[in-house]
Amino acid sequence: MNSNATLQSPNQQLLNIAWRRQRAYDQNASRYQRRFVFLRTLLSVLSVVVVILSIIDGAAWGNFSVPLLGRLPLIDPSLQYDTVIDAALLVIPITITALLAFSVRFDRGQNWVLLRGNAESLKMEIYYYRTQVGAYRQNRDAFLSKRINEISEGLKGSPIHQGALSPYEEEPDSRTRLGIIFRLVRLSARGLSTLAHRVWNVLFQIKIESLNPRPEEDLYAELTEPDDYLKYRLENQFDWYRGKAKKMAQQLQLFQAGVYIFGGLGTLLATSDRFNSSVAITTAMVSAFNNYLEFKRVEISLVGYNQAADTLYDIRAWWYSLSDAERSQPESFQKLVISCEETIHSENASWLQDMQDRLAQLYGSGEDESHENGQIEG
Repeated sequence: MNSNATLQSPNQQLLNIAWRRQRAYDQNASRYQRRFVFLRTLLSVLSVVVVILSIIDGAAWGNFSVPLLGRLPLIDPSLQYDTVIDAALLVIPITITALLAFSVRFDRGQNWVLLRGNAESLKMEIYYYRTQVGAYRQNRDAFLSKRINEISEGLKGSPIHQGALSPYEEEPDSRTRLGIIFRLVRLSARGLSTLAHRVWNVLFQIKIESLNPRPEEDLYAELTEPDDYLKYRLENQFDWYRGKAKKMAQQLQLFQAGVYIFGGLGTLLATSDRFNSSVAITTAMVSAFNNYLEFKRVEISLVGYNQAADTLYDIRAWWYSLSDAERSQPESFQKLVISCEETIHSENASWLQDMQDRLAQLYGSGEDESHENGQIEG
């Protein structure tokens, strides 16, 4: 057994507080991320719809028009909008403008980035605490308490305090009736997607089950044994990076293929006098795909995840290259932990900086100044 195991036992109450705070940051970061991605995707879709409707309206397809607004009692007849397309071309741009204003004020993209950074920073401190490495070799309870306070202080003055964390540290999650309706719709759509995916897997793919499923980690146990740390921290994080990289690679290929396809189609349509007006649609689709790849930072994230996974792989290979005598040295275990945690921290810090720069460009200098006090402390 590693000699570090002789040090003081973990403070279960303090560790529980740290994990609850970390989960609160993590859950709310995911919530703000979903809102941010949803609003940006919706804006892109509505922009494409406006272009398509504008072309249809400009083509004067009289048979397509359906009188509508004149029959609605709440619409002023003097507005002279007689068709569904005209109504949509009035409502959708107004909706886009309102959503843009809402997204800048309430989509909480900055909150997502700040909370994700705090969640990962606190998680790193927890693993340092459990492995009793570095500053946590002596009086680790006081040091963890200090780091929890410092990480929490990093949120002061940020837009996170303009809202509430929900649920905050595992309090019951209350949902409104309207929220339940939207949740049912989302679950129904997700169910259809899952069904289609399973049909595809049954017909065209072979699913390989893991022969050695990894046991669930005890979040409150010591990690002073190198094998436990490798299994529950390094390998778990390695698998997470590889899984995210695989999804990112699929998204990158899909949307880049869409860019090339619609770009080529637009070039082809431009050569025809009959269909050259449709070039605006292909241009809008190309722009929407590029915007998605940009605000999701797909390519940059893919590179970062792959690099971090490769580094963790190298660290694991280094550890197994040591002799039994070298592995039993406390210095070797400390090097293993610090190398792993610094790799994870470096990838997270790089992602945070990139997202903060992107959000500053997206929201403008005014928003950037308002978030100046909300920087992450590493």
